[in-house]
Amino acid sequence: MQRRLVVLFVSLLSAASALMSAAQANPKYAAFVMHAETGDILFDRYSTEARYPASLTKMMTLYLLFEELEAGRKSLDDKMTVSKRASLMPASRLGMAQGSKIEIDTAIRALVIKSANDVATVVAEDIAGSESAFAQKMTQKAREMGMRRTTFRNASGLPDSRQRTTARDMAILSQRLTQDFPQYFHYFDEDTFEWNGRTYKSHNKVSMNYTGADGLKTGYTRASGYNLATTAKRGEHRLIGVVLGGRSGTTRNKHMEEILDNAFAAIEKKPTLLAAVHRVRPVPSLRPDRIPSQPIEGPVVLASLGTPADPAASVPEPAAASAMAASAKKEDTETVKAEPAVLDAGALTRLAAAETASLVDSTAPYGEGDADPSLTRDWIVQVGAFGSQPQAIAQIHATQDTVRKVWSDVGREVNIAQKEDSAVYRARFTRLTESEAMESCSNLKKGGGDCLVLQMAE
Repeated sequence: MQRRLVVLFVSLLSAASALMSAAQANPKYAAFVMHAETGDILFDRYSTEARYPASLTKMMTLYLLFEELEAGRKSLDDKMTVSKRASLMPASRLGMAQGSKIEIDTAIRALVIKSANDVATVVAEDIAGSESAFAQKMTQKAREMGMRRTTFRNASGLPDSRQRTTARDMAILSQRLTQDFPQYFHYFDEDTFEWNGRTYKSHNKVSMNYTGADGLKTGYTRASGYNLATTAKRGEHRLIGVVLGGRSGTTRNKHMEEILDNAFAAIEKKPTLLAAVHRVRPVPSLRPDRIPSQPIEGPVVLASLGTPADPAASVPEPAAASAMAASAKKEDTETVKAEPAVLDAGALTRLAAAETASLVDSTAPYGEGDADPSLTRDWIVQVGAFGSQPQAIAQIHATQDTVRKVWSDVGREVNIAQKEDSAVYRARFTRLTESEAMESCSNLKKGGGDCLVLQMAE
């Protein structure tokens, strides 16, 4: 018996040693899979360890360009001028001459498909005046998104020892691209584009060949290894996968397909896996200011999304909104605890206990040693709870200008909760610090409205 225990101990020690050796053998590696709507983590390997982003950097460059387009400061047919500095950027590049021009529509395709470094510099200089100033904007936007371990030094991903990220941060950026700019997301799924009489082909084979995949971006430098961010949808579930530090494009692609396959299989095998998260998290994949004219298919929170003919008519008077907010307060202040679950026979670990957000009353004290909640963007302002989604969306439209004056990059979400036999639609502003949430709610009340301040708690 004692001999068997010794043999077992040696076997376990050998297995642990093998895993450590594998990690040490490829210190560039990290991988992460999350559910795009719920934020559920379905695969996690070294996701918070610092890595080099390489050309995944261009996803943030594109995000800031999409912001310019959406704000109306630029249009797809605008032309950008190539500076001397941009014309000298190393490969991968289009090889544009100094003084030449490129349309924004073409530039987007060149960034996604060709991963052109010269085009990235053109975009950066056009938006911010210089690439260094643009990199500061990129890093600031990363912080606003919650990408806390990412720093950008250039717009392309060309080698810079100070330009670092993590697999988790790249997943956050991928999620925001899919959710914030659905009107531009088709660019990430295109295979070719033409410029100056030449056709350029994508080398994102996962996007082209994997069932359900529809973007995003590849990247490679000698320091980073082979990187890939992918989004794929099967049924009503969209997953986001990130693999960093692959030894080759082939092995990177194979690993991405494997971890996505396992995650989809786990959800299919146990559909209730995500149910608890659907109940407590805001999960729309469309922001409230992008309402389609016809109902769209998707997760339950998006079903039959449409604006009333007169949105203001659907917004209750302040007193009614206050009553609805009060009726939802008890439910919102209850902490929902999720137990970790092992997925797919132990292949995947769902870190629900750490990642599933519950809502607690803002007056609850935080314990000694906890992070100061006033410094994190995990606070919410709820402006009403309604019997229909159009009412909740209309309330967001009616109050968003007040909140945006405090923080312009505030998130806007409709959270659905089942209450007895009916659904409650809660209109919320997210991605606020404690002070911003308090100030926003105070301003709303001064205007005759009502609100509830909440914190997302782990």
